[in-house]
Amino acid sequence: MVAVFKLAVNDFKNIIRDKLLISLAILYPIIIITFSQILVQFIAPNLKESIPIAGNFTIFFFLFLTIIPIIYGFIASFLILDEKDEHLLTVLRVMPISRNTYLTYRMLFLSIFSFIVLLIFPPLSGLIENTQFSYLEYTPIALLFSLLTPFSAMLVSSFATNKVQAFAIFKISATIYMLPLFIFLIPDNFKYVFSPAPNFWAFITLKELLLNGKNDYLYLIIGFFYLVFLILLLFYIFNKKN
Repeated sequence: MVAVFKLAVNDFKNIIRDKLLISLAILYPIIIITFSQILVQFIAPNLKESIPIAGNFTIFFFLFLTIIPIIYGFIASFLILDEKDEHLLTVLRVMPISRNTYLTYRMLFLSIFSFIVLLIFPPLSGLIENTQFSYLEYTPIALLFSLLTPFSAMLVSSFATNKVQAFAIFKISATIYMLPLFIFLIPDNFKYVFSPAPNFWAFITLKELLLNGKNDYLYLIIGFFYLVFLILLLFYIFNKKN
């Protein structure tokens, strides 16, 4: 427990010292919320007459809910890459804290931040106009979205050896994260084409909530098991390579 506490203190110091990390951790969510409000209050009203779909904020809502946990995964992966450069993972072999404990802590540390931001985003963004939207039903969906943080972090940490490669992997994975947005444009019968995407099950669960005011817990459970499986797989790959 003492070792984990020291890691947490060290993480806060690293994030505060690194301007990029503190910008991503604190300023980026503020920027997303601010942009959402500008979109709702100023941009959309002026475009409604010429572009009827401009008043539909659902796609933006889904997009931002995906970006938030990915940003925190990006931060976690950079912290891990820094510690790999400092040979901390080698040192852990002779330390009281195991590598798996360290990785679990590293994932939880920023996943909690991600989950908090995901919880407060809907009311602050102004993108939700559905009066039947239930925050009680939304909470497990926010938790599912927050699993994208450890998934993204482990994806980059498992395959990137430096920060340049980390940026490249994030750019490629961003394309995959965007694919489930097509569920709004294609017939329901074809939506499962995008099911391999890590955020697909969170998307369709949230879509059910927005349409019907309640969760489809089958989708939710599948999403949790699928993401946990992917995270554990990446844990295994990371440990094999490091």
